[in-house]
Amino acid sequence: MSGSKKQTKQIVKGQLELRPFARTTKSESMGVYLRTAAGSFLIRPAGGNPFMDNPLAALAGKYIEAEGRKAAYVFFAKSWKEISAEEAGI
Repeated sequence: MSGSKKQTKQIVKGQLELRPFARTTKSESMGVYLRTAAGSFLIRPAGGNPFMDNPLAALAGKYIEAEGRKAAYVFFAKSWKEISAEEAGI
């Protein structure tokens, strides 16, 4: 099992925002970001196609709790649910 890493699941809470991603490139598009108390990062469903619409975009402005893993600047959400602003803690 050389080179394998165990991925640790994380739970994050925050508010979803739509913002430009990859500005000034051919890949420029609207990205779905999760703003948390610790910062902001892109979020998308785990196993989803990065070139298709992100279903989390429909929840923009809402607060969620998501379970998944973070790799570089993207959080890959395995599951998520809507929560209140107070529960999000931001």
